[in-house]
Amino acid sequence: MQGSVENLRNIALVGGQGMGKTSLAEAMLFQAKIIGRMGNVKEGSTVSDYDGVEKERRFSVNPSLVHLSWQDRKINLIDCPGFGDFIEKTIPVFRVVESALFVISPLTEGGGEAERVRQYILRENIPCCVFLNKLDEARVDLRDFVKKIEETFSLPCLPLQIPFIQDGNFAGVLDLIKLKGVLYEKGKSSQIQVPEGFSEAEEYRGKLLEIVAETDDALIEKYLEEEDLEETEIRGGLRDGFVRRSFVPLVCGSATKSIGVDLLLDLMVEFFPSPLSRGRVKGQSPGKEGEVERKIDPEESLSVFVFQTLSEAHLGEMSVFKVFSGRLSSGTAVYNSSKGKEEKIGQLYLLQGSSRSETSEISAGDIGAVAKLKDTDTADTLSRKDKPIVFAPLGLSEPVSSLALKPKQEKDEQKMSTALSRLVKVDPLLKVDADKESGQTILSGKGKVHLEVAIERLKRDFNVELEAEKPQVPYRETILMASEAQGRYKRQSGGRGQYGDVWLGVKPLGRGEGFEFVNKIKGGVVPARFIPAVEKGVKGAMRKGFLTSYPLVDMEVTLFDGTYHPVDSSDIAFQIAGAIGLKKALEQAQAILLEPIVELEVQVPEEFLGETSGDLNSRRGRILEIEHLEGGGRIKATVPQAELHNYSTVLRSITQGRGIFTRRFSHYEKVPDEIAQKIISQSKESGRK
Repeated sequence: MQGSVENLRNIALVGGQGMGKTSLAEAMLFQAKIIGRMGNVKEGSTVSDYDGVEKERRFSVNPSLVHLSWQDRKINLIDCPGFGDFIEKTIPVFRVVESALFVISPLTEGGGEAERVRQYILRENIPCCVFLNKLDEARVDLRDFVKKIEETFSLPCLPLQIPFIQDGNFAGVLDLIKLKGVLYEKGKSSQIQVPEGFSEAEEYRGKLLEIVAETDDALIEKYLEEEDLEETEIRGGLRDGFVRRSFVPLVCGSATKSIGVDLLLDLMVEFFPSPLSRGRVKGQSPGKEGEVERKIDPEESLSVFVFQTLSEAHLGEMSVFKVFSGRLSSGTAVYNSSKGKEEKIGQLYLLQGSSRSETSEISAGDIGAVAKLKDTDTADTLSRKDKPIVFAPLGLSEPVSSLALKPKQEKDEQKMSTALSRLVKVDPLLKVDADKESGQTILSGKGKVHLEVAIERLKRDFNVELEAEKPQVPYRETILMASEAQGRYKRQSGGRGQYGDVWLGVKPLGRGEGFEFVNKIKGGVVPARFIPAVEKGVKGAMRKGFLTSYPLVDMEVTLFDGTYHPVDSSDIAFQIAGAIGLKKALEQAQAILLEPIVELEVQVPEEFLGETSGDLNSRRGRILEIEHLEGGGRIKATVPQAELHNYSTVLRSITQGRGIFTRRFSHYEKVPDEIAQKIISQSKESGRK
């Protein structure tokens, strides 16, 4: 059984948008004779981009799993999104693969997306190979490209192949391991000798031998004595060095022309690590301290990690998982150790894009899917109940863009709610909140396009027509001065009346200190049993401020005097008196409007620092710090929340898609007078006051 694990390869296809990852997956499926004709991204006919939104927009939105067999090895490829709003969906994928193929094109730089993928690769410590694609469409300065890759990964870049140009066209590659050329014509390949005087081949072959020699003491001794290294020694050194991340291999070709794709598959089965390279995986025992380990072995106790949830039209939710240890079989009971609940495993599937084939068992190291699990979500762990293990959470960042949604027809309110809950289940980057203050349903995501795609799905998959608008900013009111006022409520109508009378003092508190109610009644002028009613009335009145109907905060209210009637006084009378007293006191307390301030951390390339800082200043932002990093900079700033609607789109435009940012609530500050007057006027016009 160990041999079957050794023969598995789990590989993430990653990189920025437009690099050709999906076309490369298509070319590999074609080479392996899984498909008889290569599909096309523009035509929406590829295996991995099967979703309706992906076909319309012509880029990947979700990771897509395909598999093939090459030289008796099974290769699981996960084609990952490259568009900025969806790039974080690669994080769960890196948990379940043992290597990454980073696809780059000379036509366009990877930008911020490529940088974020690189960070994820380094964080998970995954070996990475670079595939230089689209060489049939553009020439490349290989020396400059190698230098950029070395700067990106802070590792030596080792070309294993270099482009071969014939009559001005990209015709094939030179294999620096075999020192042979491979030409491609009409889908067929042929070997040639490396032309004499090919200086680039000699240069990079020398670099290859030098780096390979450094992987082993015996090899470096042989190399220093100027002895020729055997091809088997070269291949062994390459394999060991790649798995240890001593260097980043570079290969090249054209996915759409199928140039170099067969050589790439050969490379994958020979050099890319199997699941056994992990040795063991670590997790926590639920409810206990200390780590739990599992060996990558079918005979070990079961451990399964769910890294993606799909929505299937006829099957409902489908959980896509990696079996790290043991075997998962149809018809068995397992334990969701993340939730503490048992699950029944139904039919298991192997996925090929949108297609699926049934299987009875999925063993250690392999990837599959199962439908209709009741309580299992993305990032949950499945195990045996008597030997539970929980793998670490994904650590996804918070959403940065939001829209308020409402159905076009009121009767679809429940339908919308159900659809949103299903949408969030399959996309962990989305978040839905019901804003009790505004009554709005807020959908938050990673950017404008992410939210647009979500709304498209709601319409297409759930038949919910929606209207979207800006979320209301949660303004607050407070006071600048202390004041006092009487609140008196008296009502007489025949029999028993209502009577409550209080004197209240208000004064401002420090920002963020909230609300404090102080009882200074002496001599029982207001009986103790009515004090809670006064406080309740004050709190009720604070829900709607003096200037607008935004809540009041950061204020102390003191009850210091009053009168009562032995018959007519009641809880409700003192509650109303408390509300009246507060409103009167606010008239003299100089109420002001507060706005939420967000702390931003923006990371951009060096050349965009100035424009990005200027844009933040134009949004009433306050730059706190500019930290210079290698090749770029990080700006820390505070900005009013009201100024950040669609900021992700603007930052993408400023930085050519290479800027990223995070945000979190910081504090409340006074709104400038001119802006406050506009907000108050708008609030009155819209009926908030």
